[in-house]
Amino acid sequence: METTITRRQGASMKAWKVCVFCTLISAVVASWVTVPVSAEQPAPKIQQEVERSLRGGDFKRIQVSVAGSEVTLSGAVPHLLAKNRAIERTLEVSGVNTVASELELPVEEEDADIAAEVVKAINRYSHFTIWDYLDGSIDQGVVTLHGSVTPNRDKKRELYERIAKVRGVQDYKDDIEVQSPSAADDRLREIIGRKLLSSQHFDRTARMRNPPYHIVVNLSSVTLRGYVQSEIEYRELEQIIRQTQGILDVDNQLQVLR
Repeated sequence: METTITRRQGASMKAWKVCVFCTLISAVVASWVTVPVSAEQPAPKIQQEVERSLRGGDFKRIQVSVAGSEVTLSGAVPHLLAKNRAIERTLEVSGVNTVASELELPVEEEDADIAAEVVKAINRYSHFTIWDYLDGSIDQGVVTLHGSVTPNRDKKRELYERIAKVRGVQDYKDDIEVQSPSAADDRLREIIGRKLLSSQHFDRTARMRNPPYHIVVNLSSVTLRGYVQSEIEYRELEQIIRQTQGILDVDNQLQVLR
């Protein structure tokens, strides 16, 4: 599979780290990255600078070859994050116009094994809370995540950096919405949180960082996702939201476990 990225796209890849559940291939996948070159440098000089930028750590098994302004990266890296960072660092070297990536990633036979590790990575992310929601899929090592996260930090990038380090992930596709940075939404979250803590059905789970249900507040509209234990909890949680002043709309997508 061949991919071409301009310098602007390369900068975007660095900020976002390139775009959740897929299978690895043992064959070499070649991807082509092209950027405009400002000045010609001798190939040995380019190779020396690229090798210096990729010294040690996750890059110790990478081999570098140069033909003109084209750099080829081959060898093996431990995960997708290392592969993308190696490409980014190579693009930063003066005189590099094209990067051909033949870097190999480790392989997992089953998507289910990758999915389990991705879920662990998300659950270990301490900033994933009741006010965020994520869902996803994996197809042959390609992880796709969608959902919604609060805007108080760069959660999209932080999630990518965790998931891209999972063994077996071949690529990462991000379809995550960032909620509006609204002071009104922040106030609604505070009010809803207090109401949950005073409810006999939700006082315990509302204290959890990542409970089984999630409340997405965006532009004064609320979407309920995840799971509750009973029809009583289903109805009560929706009622709590609907009776909160300032809520414009409620979309209840909760599922009942029993």
